[in-house]
Amino acid sequence: MHGVDIGRRLSLDEIDLLDRREFKFAVRYYACIGEQPWTENPKTLTSEEVAYLGARRMGIVTVFQNSGNSSSYFTYSQGLMDGKAARAFGLLLGQPLGTPIFFAVDTDFGDPSGLTDYFNGVYQGLDGAYDAAVYGEFDVVKFAREHFPALTAFWQTYAWSRGEVYWAADYFQHRNGYELAPGLVVDLNTAHGEIPWRLR
Repeated sequence: MHGVDIGRRLSLDEIDLLDRREFKFAVRYYACIGEQPWTENPKTLTSEEVAYLGARRMGIVTVFQNSGNSSSYFTYSQGLMDGKAARAFGLLLGQPLGTPIFFAVDTDFGDPSGLTDYFNGVYQGLDGAYDAAVYGEFDVVKFAREHFPALTAFWQTYAWSRGEVYWAADYFQHRNGYELAPGLVVDLNTAHGEIPWRLR
């Protein structure tokens, strides 16, 4: 099934357009200051969007990204902070317990084993409320699935993947910067299964 991800808030009219274009899910963002949800950040998901998307029976996928563009970011302490903040966001917005929150590795990381401490921190920070999941390029997603048993979902971006597509990825981001309408620029994704957060 097809969906979009976008790093800004969606209006009701824009969600209606996504629905008319038969997109089945939207990926939206969590971010924080310290361990607290940063609800004023225009990048972050809102309760209004949750209601609008739910009314259209569209799935919601959440991804936590404060920075993540440098390998020095991915430490245990940062993962713990990010996990706690993502947990607080999910509880605040009513994300169903036990559903995945993706954590973005939005860079050509190099040796994915260097992410071990970060995702150990994420897992501890989520404290069982939500499942930890990863977004990244081919090598990151493949390594994470093979070596991080606590992660339950995997979202690959084509960027930095050098043309390789990981067969076991749950989501695949295959195009960036697609203009659906004036002012509405999204990244295009496919999902290979049901979206866990879908309001009935």
